[in-house]
Amino acid sequence: RGRSKSFRAMSAVEMSEESSGPGEATEASVAEETKAEEMVLPAVDEALLEKVVEMGFPELRARKALMGGAKNAEAALEWCLAHEGDADIDEPIPLVPKSSSGGEGGGAAKSIKCVATGRLFRSVEEAQAYAEKTGRTEFEESTEEKKALTEEEKKAKLAELKALAARRRAEREGLEKVEDVDREKKRREQGREALETKEQLERAQRQREVDRMKREKIAEKRERERLRAEIAKDKAERRARGGKLAGKLSTEGYSPSVDQNDARRDDLVPPEAAAEQEREPKRDDLRVEDKIDKAIASLSRYKTAGDGGLALKTLAAYVRNALDKGDQDPKFLSIPLDGKAFRERVAPLIGGVALLKAVGFDKSPDGSLLTLSPDLRAANLTLLRDTLDKLTAAHAAYLQANAR
Repeated sequence: RGRSKSFRAMSAVEMSEESSGPGEATEASVAEETKAEEMVLPAVDEALLEKVVEMGFPELRARKALMGGAKNAEAALEWCLAHEGDADIDEPIPLVPKSSSGGEGGGAAKSIKCVATGRLFRSVEEAQAYAEKTGRTEFEESTEEKKALTEEEKKAKLAELKALAARRRAEREGLEKVEDVDREKKRREQGREALETKEQLERAQRQREVDRMKREKIAEKRERERLRAEIAKDKAERRARGGKLAGKLSTEGYSPSVDQNDARRDDLVPPEAAAEQEREPKRDDLRVEDKIDKAIASLSRYKTAGDGGLALKTLAAYVRNALDKGDQDPKFLSIPLDGKAFRERVAPLIGGVALLKAVGFDKSPDGSLLTLSPDLRAANLTLLRDTLDKLTAAHAAYLQANAR
């Protein structure tokens, strides 16, 4: 029948074109094209729109919800609740040309019908939900309109949708609570691990402190043994000299004299150093550089309580002061023989005084100082620099060799 009507319409058009001239046909076409199109609201799912309106929402808001992307009644409900406070929620919807609105929005079909049961559905979403629930697969469009819901049915349906939305919101909140609990557990676990790590570090630090105290006790014990040996040597010397010592006593205790002969301390020299001294030529037969090397080697053999290292470090300080500051202040060219550092670190060890004399230091006329004359300093700058380098290297090697 539709094809017959189309055929008759086409025949009428052809006959009209044949009866009229080309110019008249063209003018008629132009007039038809320029005729203003009818303006209508944007097309939406009319069945779903009716369902949302039946739930109690204004048609304008329901239409905006469907235009906003809502595909079912639940989504439309959520959209209306989310945008009910918008300032433009009740402003009219702009009209669009009928040709671009997607048709008249509906069709001859007013509902969807289940073939097996004859049940009517207002929208595709309702039919899909029914199919998923019952397993029915055969549906068809129907021109029969589903009866509108009563007020009680509308209220019940609205309450059902609201309850569904509240239930889903509660599920999301419950999931968030579970995630919060998991995060709190993870935070506590990380805190416990950090605390355990801190305790392990503290235990390691305490153990290192205990080990350090043990080493200090061992060093103190060795120092006491060394002092006992020194005292025993002094007693033996006093007996040998009829109750007199080669050194002198001061308010600070026993202080060996600087000018005493090194041979009187042969018992303090390590055996290998004494044997080497016997094999080597006399000191006056050696070059200055050889005397310095011999003195450094002798000092490096003193291992007890780090005496050799302290002597090398102190001698390096004396040479550095003479080299860097001797031309600015004469005091840096003098070493007090009664100074504590000289008495305790340099004088008691074989090689300390010999090294100072080798680089140019000599005893002052009153016997209280070791001095380096400015002229001799200027002449021995290269020797002083080389000696400082040797002392620095020897001290570093001593520390490395005696590191615990």
